[in-house]
Amino acid sequence: MIETKKNTNLSLVIWSSTLLFLLIILVLVGGATRISDSGLSITEWEPVLGIFPPLSFDSWILEFDKYKKIPEYILINNTMSLSEFKVIYLWEWGHRLLARLVGLVSVVPFLVFWRMKKLSKPIIRRSLLITVLIGIQGYIGWYMVQSGLTERVDVSQYRLSVHLCMAFIIIYNTLILLFEVSNIHPSNKGNVKPIWSALFLTVVFLQIFSGGLMSGLDAGLIYPTWPLMGLNIIPSDYWIDYMGVFNLFENRSNVQFNHRTLGYIVFVGGLLNVYFSRKSQFGFKVSLIILFLLFIQVALGIFTIILMVPWETAILHQFFSLMVFSAVAFSLHLSRVGK
Repeated sequence: MIETKKNTNLSLVIWSSTLLFLLIILVLVGGATRISDSGLSITEWEPVLGIFPPLSFDSWILEFDKYKKIPEYILINNTMSLSEFKVIYLWEWGHRLLARLVGLVSVVPFLVFWRMKKLSKPIIRRSLLITVLIGIQGYIGWYMVQSGLTERVDVSQYRLSVHLCMAFIIIYNTLILLFEVSNIHPSNKGNVKPIWSALFLTVVFLQIFSGGLMSGLDAGLIYPTWPLMGLNIIPSDYWIDYMGVFNLFENRSNVQFNHRTLGYIVFVGGLLNVYFSRKSQFGFKVSLIILFLLFIQVALGIFTIILMVPWETAILHQFFSLMVFSAVAFSLHLSRVGK
């Protein structure tokens, strides 16, 4: 079982929980923005004026004319109507607006609690780290968008993966903030060793990075079959000689195979985690939940591939990646505080 100490501050728990919820929604909206190919619809970064969408017909025409100058429109979407443009624009605008809201929810309550002297030094350090990371993430997001405004019809898969991984790093730190302000501690020992939990979370994080490459390259479309890739376990074009090490990041067949393989490794890690947690009553229950989430995640991954990446399963796949990551992060926290 777990215990919550009496000095738990409910207002801090509500703040950190709200921030975590908004971050999860932001990642899902970002995923939907990517799937709907909406991410390049806003071609400028305006931190203040960008809060408002176009409010008149003329302003919509102005934004549409800006979009018409980039390769994505010229080479792919040159038959797009204004009404169709509004749809992708509002997806990207909503994503950016939500990111601004996350920044406000991170900074304003922190300043209020700090002024009221409700924060310990570790909580102050963690909160400042989250705020700085959110600021960096805003820059990474615009840096990513810039990669698709000139010579490409899409954003760089490298920058997309970094953007996605930074989102999970922010979520991780927000989870730790929530655990710390909640003062959650296991009431019994016997949890797994922290080194195993850290390794498990690292493998999950590598899978998330791999998922960013998958999304950036649309690699899920290259082999819509399972368990084989075409007629083989390892696709015949897994390694193209002239690409060298860049096969790992730019060869769609290679990226999809690696993502599948990492998925299997993570699932095996879930089984091992159950075994390692068997001596802790609560830790064992957490490990079973993780394994159940992994089973759903693997199934969603398979369906996403064989159905040619429909947006519904793709978003669910991303949602369960968040759930798996959060559960494994919680398991790591238990392994640390239980020693």
